[in-house]
Amino acid sequence: MARLDWTTFLARHPEAHLLAGLVPDPNPTVLKRLRRLMQGLIDGEAPAGDYATAIVRRRDVTEIQCGFADRADAERVGKRLKAKSVPPSGEWLSEQSLTLDERGEVALDDMVGSPKRGHAHATHDRA
Repeated sequence: MARLDWTTFLARHPEAHLLAGLVPDPNPTVLKRLRRLMQGLIDGEAPAGDYATAIVRRRDVTEIQCGFADRADAERVGKRLKAKSVPPSGEWLSEQSLTLDERGEVALDDMVGSPKRGHAHATHDRA
């Protein structure tokens, strides 16, 4: 449906579904790239409901959090990422978790793909 900013999403969907990607090396460049890749993956799945993403820092934990209004959207994206279901906290109806380390970043990049990059390789191969 629509990608919303995090605050608007939480206000419109106080009972939603969370997919949280723990980022062990949370430097700003990596965080922005991971968030952009997650948004690309979700957009590619054509979600039926609203969703939002955010970089969330709490104590010693940094995550890319993806909130979904529709549980099926959260489960579909979580399945693609091989996320594990975890007991939901009081804030969420369901929660899934994964680690977005370097290997996870490469896998996410492969899932999302980059048409421009692929096109450039194809052009280079013909030269």
